[in-house]
Amino acid sequence: MANYEPEGGTTRDDLVQRIALMEEMIAEGRQSTIRFGWSFVLWGLITLSGIGWQYFQPHSYWVWPVAIAVGFVIQFTGIVMRRRSGRSIRNNMQSRSIAAVWRMTAVAIVLYVGPAAVQHDTFLFAYIPALFMFFGLAHAISAVILRWRVQGVVAGLWWAGGVAVCNCDPAGRYMFTIYVAEIVLCMIFFGLYAMWLERRRAAAEGQTNA
Repeated sequence: MANYEPEGGTTRDDLVQRIALMEEMIAEGRQSTIRFGWSFVLWGLITLSGIGWQYFQPHSYWVWPVAIAVGFVIQFTGIVMRRRSGRSIRNNMQSRSIAAVWRMTAVAIVLYVGPAAVQHDTFLFAYIPALFMFFGLAHAISAVILRWRVQGVVAGLWWAGGVAVCNCDPAGRYMFTIYVAEIVLCMIFFGLYAMWLERRRAAAEGQTNA
């Protein structure tokens, strides 16, 4: 009696199974982001290191090229090590979608940051808010796909920082402070939170298998 008359060839049981499959795929997609929590922490620390280096050597042209290159090397090494340890990500639709969002965001940021760094325009007023909007957009799209409120809050914080710099700090007095606060909150803290979720899940699976 649980199987009702089909509508257009689809029964209620079929719809329930599809919804359950969608929820499972969303959960797995969220886990793919959680597994990359270390990457958020990495780039947060790389950014803070570049800011510190630039503070002590303000006229050095090698700060960000070296910092970004080191970041890519460490990230590539981390991905390879995780794959060898069997902690790779399942290749479902949500995971591919999230990966595509972040890859295209990375391409956009490189295309934006590269010419600005070459022309030494990284201290222009609109440069930092634009970066905030890029990061906020990537987090917002990911949050909508994964239905993850925490990541939605992170997106809101990025956008709030961009709006604050453009509208509330026209003289740029607090731009550096806002920049550092965004990096700490939206990259390092979010990454640490994701890493904590991953460890908690791994511990729960270990107890279940035991």
